[in-house]
Amino acid sequence: MAATSGPTPTALSVKLHVGLQLLAEIDIGEYDATIVMLGKVLGNIANSPQEEKFRSLRMGNPKISALIATRGVRALLTGVGFIEQNGFMVLPAGAPIDALHEAQRLMQAQQAERESAANAANAAAQAERMARVEKENEDRKRLKMQIGDDASARKEPGWKAKAAGVKEGKAITGCSDIGVGQDSGG
Repeated sequence: MAATSGPTPTALSVKLHVGLQLLAEIDIGEYDATIVMLGKVLGNIANSPQEEKFRSLRMGNPKISALIATRGVRALLTGVGFIEQNGFMVLPAGAPIDALHEAQRLMQAQQAERESAANAANAAAQAERMARVEKENEDRKRLKMQIGDDASARKEPGWKAKAAGVKEGKAITGCSDIGVGQDSGG
């Protein structure tokens, strides 16, 4: 029989981790609002574990209802030890708060990871913008040099315009001037 390393995961710890994984998948705006609200709920319990009003969340409350409806929150709360009871999510008085502290720690780590990823994405986007601006500046410099070269070339004796519609200094007036419609012998 093979020995396993570390503690065996419980159903609650699995729910906690699943809830965190689901929470990580929501978009940044909803995630930020959810983390703030969830942080307050769990923080109140952690700061006053004996206060019964903090251990009971009325699901009829619009803010609590919206929080619980957010992807992953119900699983996370269940993983902390909350149970549904008569329209409330309740953390029983005798329930240990170790899972709650673990949830807070994991949420902080997840939030820091998301912020780090967002900062990295912003830095990459900024570097891309800077590269694009640099390329545009180089293109402008090259164009200015071409304009300057053209201006100096016009000042030289014997310069002739090379604009479209001009053939050896004469205006192109017909197809025969450019060789269209002539028999090429083929």
